[in-house]
Amino acid sequence: MKDIIKKFGFLVVFFASVTSCNLDGDLENPNQITVAGADVDLIMNGVQLDFADFFDAAHSSVNPLVRQEAMTGGFRYQTANTPQGVDGIWSLAYEDVLVNAETLITLAEEKNLTTHIGVAKILQAYVYLTLVDVFGDVPRTEALQGATANFNPVADDGESIYDYAITLLNEARTELAKTGTDAGGALLRDIYYGGSRANWTALANTIELKAQLNLSMVPARKAGADARIATLLDPSTNLVDSESENFTYKYSSTTVPVSRHPMYRQYYDPIRGQAGGYIANYFLYELFAGKVDPVDPTVTVQDPRWRYYFYRQVGSIAQALAIDPKSLGCAPGAPPQHYTDQGVKMFCVFDPGFYGRDHGDGFGIPPDGPVLTAAGVYPAGGKIDNTSVANATFAGTTIQGDGANGAGIQPIFMSWFTDFMKAEILARNGDVAGAKAAMNDGINKSITQIRNFATSKGQVLSPGREPSTTAYLDAVNFAYDNAANKLDVIGKEYYVSTWGNGIEAYNNYRRTSAPRDLQPTLQLNPGPFYRSYIYPATYVNLNDNAAQKDFNATNKVFWDTNPDDLN
Repeated sequence: MKDIIKKFGFLVVFFASVTSCNLDGDLENPNQITVAGADVDLIMNGVQLDFADFFDAAHSSVNPLVRQEAMTGGFRYQTANTPQGVDGIWSLAYEDVLVNAETLITLAEEKNLTTHIGVAKILQAYVYLTLVDVFGDVPRTEALQGATANFNPVADDGESIYDYAITLLNEARTELAKTGTDAGGALLRDIYYGGSRANWTALANTIELKAQLNLSMVPARKAGADARIATLLDPSTNLVDSESENFTYKYSSTTVPVSRHPMYRQYYDPIRGQAGGYIANYFLYELFAGKVDPVDPTVTVQDPRWRYYFYRQVGSIAQALAIDPKSLGCAPGAPPQHYTDQGVKMFCVFDPGFYGRDHGDGFGIPPDGPVLTAAGVYPAGGKIDNTSVANATFAGTTIQGDGANGAGIQPIFMSWFTDFMKAEILARNGDVAGAKAAMNDGINKSITQIRNFATSKGQVLSPGREPSTTAYLDAVNFAYDNAANKLDVIGKEYYVSTWGNGIEAYNNYRRTSAPRDLQPTLQLNPGPFYRSYIYPATYVNLNDNAAQKDFNATNKVFWDTNPDDLN
């Protein structure tokens, strides 16, 4: 934590410390660049790059909890999720994004660069909200205080940080609403929106909508949050609701410097057949066979997105064993009894050639690099799965350069996320028809835009390969119409649409309990599901006022009033 404080006041990424040789205050070291001499656009570039890394660190830490990628670090939540594992989120937040954004805002105010100010405050707001969503109470008021700082800042309660983040969003909108000479100079370096004040305003509104939805879960805050939600959902309010407004960080395919998507680097190694990492079996199965045909309940309906999300290196489990008899890290066959008792349908591997890993499988890694299921074109920039499900002998190992060569995106906030939030809000308010329409809008946008993304990367399915959107919607709407709790269906559809964004999936699960049929841990008695993450080691070890959470408690964040026993 001391590093968090001492780095305030200068740019960590580009510039040296402002502390200089000083002889009676008359001389300055000409070899050291002061904050006053810094280039505001370069600082902004650094903040935006660090923000993308922060998002990736946060997403990567929580998505195994909700069975997108598999939780493989241990058999219990306490062993699979360690304090050291989240040090990166903490340092990227405090040492990079937040502190440098403060520096940027100070300089931009002096130069009347209102777009810079607005963008910096929006990014700060997102980081603060995400820190609360992941950890709960975290330092704010005593952090980032410069040379006079307390080196052991206390944690603020999460609710007060939410309020502060909303204040930042309000201030950002005020800056972005200025016109003419009041608006100041343009933002020349903007890797997200190209300097579009309208798109940044839409993002500020949408981030607040997301925050207010969480606040509405708190009984004492519900009335105020609902009123603000109604204003934000007014048609006159600009929200992230179109493809051009998607908030994404875009990777390239360059090798020096490395700029490929992190998931691509996992699954597409410079050496052929060296894929690493595991997608959760539950997520694989849900996309391939998670829906029941309303006409024939013995038939399952495929999600149209699975061929974009995943790439199978083999067409069958038999083919995987033919490549290497030792490739499977589990024994296909009868699932554990507690899987059967809970009606869980997937275990170990399943055909046609899906090879992921079960939740909480902490066993060693077999020689499965050439056969495990890899990330696809969306969002990782990998290969599209264009292999017929009937081709049981297919074998196509991955290698760096395949597919879009890593030119993927971080889906930080996509337009269809807004539709699913609308659906949830309408369902909570009793508008069953309106919620259904919003859910369908979200599904259609997701399928269309993900297909568009793949096409833009030269990854196009052969005619007839993409599963039917009509059949999929029929299955979803049948389930919705017959569901006692409409949020169960809305929540699951939001969940499957968030691939690549574990933060929204994690929030959605804690609010709605959906999906309710998540695969349990492989071993019994895994300890409580983490309703918030344990604190980073760097925080509790270096701060006298910090105390680690009880590893055997759920540790809910302040807005998580959901009583369900999540697993």
